[in-house]
Amino acid sequence: MSETAIPAAAIDDLRARVQPLKDDPGSVLEALHAAQDVFGYVPPEAVELIAEEMGYPEAHVYGVVTFYTMFYTEPQATHILRVCRDISCHVNGAPGVVAAIEEKLGIHAGQSTADGRFKLELVSCLGQCDLQPVMLDNLAPYGHLTPERVEKLIDELGDGA
Repeated sequence: MSETAIPAAAIDDLRARVQPLKDDPGSVLEALHAAQDVFGYVPPEAVELIAEEMGYPEAHVYGVVTFYTMFYTEPQATHILRVCRDISCHVNGAPGVVAAIEEKLGIHAGQSTADGRFKLELVSCLGQCDLQPVMLDNLAPYGHLTPERVEKLIDELGDGA
């Protein structure tokens, strides 16, 4: 069990979302997306519920959760900043954007700020090559970034968090 108590209403919400998926053997991913939508990550209680409702061993569901990088098994920051590190973004200024984020937030790639508001991840292609260098804030793309522009963006995001 996780160290933080999961509210019963959230468990009930997830159960209601999983019910229509029970009879589709390929819908474990959809159920896990629902869990992450409800909790912000996939806690052990969600793995248990999905396994029970869908008739899979918990190990199978946990294996799916840990295989895909889009799922988190721990609570995450409010703003997950994903910066493309592939070659086209790299040659168009991504290293300067990353350096500006690291300096502004006082963290390095893979770390979160102490207040839990921001996390920085370096990722492979985001499929937004027309916006290079590009960053996602959760799922919202921001492109044609410069160090100055990303610092202003972080200020704006911080005000709204």
